[in-house]
Amino acid sequence: MFRARIAAAVLAAASLALLPGCLTLFSKTEVVRGEEPRRPIRFENTQAAEAFNKALKDKSASLGGTHMGIPFVTFYSKDRHLSDSAHFNDCVARCDSDQDGVITLAEARIFEKMDK
Repeated sequence: MFRARIAAAVLAAASLALLPGCLTLFSKTEVVRGEEPRRPIRFENTQAAEAFNKALKDKSASLGGTHMGIPFVTFYSKDRHLSDSAHFNDCVARCDSDQDGVITLAEARIFEKMDK
């Protein structure tokens, strides 16, 4: 009887240590504005193009998401991301402050310093 209780306790402890903590897991990434074509854009010079492209890589395409977890029961995660062309278009719209279709070196440097 005593050995059965010890065996059950050891089995329970081993199960908690070795088994995963979630019974259900849901994770989804949704791509937003996937069919949007890239906007045509010109650059003042090669330095402006390099500065814009460097800043473009540093900017996040994430629109946020929903995360919920209850320990040992479930984890739910849903993220939304812009498509590559939509992300490019949004960055061009923020960078080209005078909206003339030409990104200058000054605009690209200001865009590099923007938070988001």
